[in-house]
Amino acid sequence: MSDREGEGRKADPVKAFVLAGGLGTRLRPRFGDLPKGLAPLGNRPFLERPIEWLVSHGIRSVVLCVGHGADQVEATLGDGSRLGAAITYSPETEPLGTGGALANAARHARGPALVLNGDTLVTCDPWQLERARWETAALGAIALFEWSDPGSKGRVETDDRSRITRFVEKDPAHRGPTWVNGGLYAFSPHLWSKLPDGPSSLERDVLPKLAAEGLLLGVRMPGTFFDIGTPEEHERAERRLV
Repeated sequence: MSDREGEGRKADPVKAFVLAGGLGTRLRPRFGDLPKGLAPLGNRPFLERPIEWLVSHGIRSVVLCVGHGADQVEATLGDGSRLGAAITYSPETEPLGTGGALANAARHARGPALVLNGDTLVTCDPWQLERARWETAALGAIALFEWSDPGSKGRVETDDRSRITRFVEKDPAHRGPTWVNGGLYAFSPHLWSKLPDGPSSLERDVLPKLAAEGLLLGVRMPGTFFDIGTPEEHERAERRLV
């Protein structure tokens, strides 16, 4: 049965899973022990912005995968009603990595899912990504954004059908713009059968294997994305968004 057939007639509405369990180690000199998702951007906790972005596109059911500072995150965002969302929390009791955090949230996965890094804000239409995934019966689709500095981020290579062929780590020798992973994904619910038990990295342990099986689509998106995981990127977001 294809993913399209399997998601068929009575599929649950798309739900968003936000990976917000990071330690924020690189931001500690600036924000101390504050959970990375609560790092302020324009005097507001950063996580409010991607949640509002989801709501603006009609996606209100949000699962926050939380770890470090989970109580602080929940105390700040509550049930999400203030932002127009319905937030459910999936806490981890030990660091699980991005893949492990998704596996830990399996009980919430019953239909198509958007997955978003909790330190990332994109400017595109998430439905464009989900439509591309569904129409090609791919297990997953990754939002790719053009990036002018290929040495600062790993690049994603695709074939002539937009299937991802490989992920390349930071390559200072590469010249010219390149397409990079923007931290936004659309997945079939079958993703959860592919996640390993225990801690794992979605980026390093899961996605390369799915790409090798021909299961991932790379969708080139307009606009840009902001990643506040480093002081430099946080400052870039402040300059552009505040």
